[in-house]
Amino acid sequence: MNTMTVHTFEAAVLCHPGHAPGQAPTLDDYHRTAWRLFTGDTHYPQGERPFLFRFDALDDDRHLLTLRADRPFPGAYQRQQAFTVGADLCLEWLWVPSVATRLSPQGERLPRSRHVPAPRERWESLLSERLMRHGLTAHPDRIHCLPLGRWQQRTGLAAWHEVVHVSAQLTVTDPQRAALAWLGGLSRLRTYGMGLLFQQ
Repeated sequence: MNTMTVHTFEAAVLCHPGHAPGQAPTLDDYHRTAWRLFTGDTHYPQGERPFLFRFDALDDDRHLLTLRADRPFPGAYQRQQAFTVGADLCLEWLWVPSVATRLSPQGERLPRSRHVPAPRERWESLLSERLMRHGLTAHPDRIHCLPLGRWQQRTGLAAWHEVVHVSAQLTVTDPQRAALAWLGGLSRLRTYGMGLLFQQ
């Protein structure tokens, strides 16, 4: 199939991200606020999160929340995006640069892999490799990364994540995989607002 069209439901709203007064919002604040605005009165089974989202800070208390799902939700409008073999696209998204490792900081082998921050010099090549798995190609010099800062995952947790704005000139190689990436996102931390693709 040379072209794949994906149909989605999307909404954008100005809102408070849900953090306590005097504190910076955490990634978990964003997640809980997105859930509240998406679900309304609808109940979803535990473990199901049928949407992607992204927050963009306008000031301390006003953030732009964008939601995308494969089903209708309150305030959403329907849109479609086509992916064609060989088509060039300019896409942007948020990303937390990380790599999986089976080694502890002391060099000991771990029973299972864990994610650690990716070295800055590897960001573009990592993205280029991962994009290929999603039916998109980009030479590393066509990928631009802009660090936005560090966010705490949850109040009281030691985990902080560096969030990066990515923009890339991409070519579609597999429309079906590219459409799935548009609907499902490109990041391991989709739960916290990463990986929602936008066309520039």
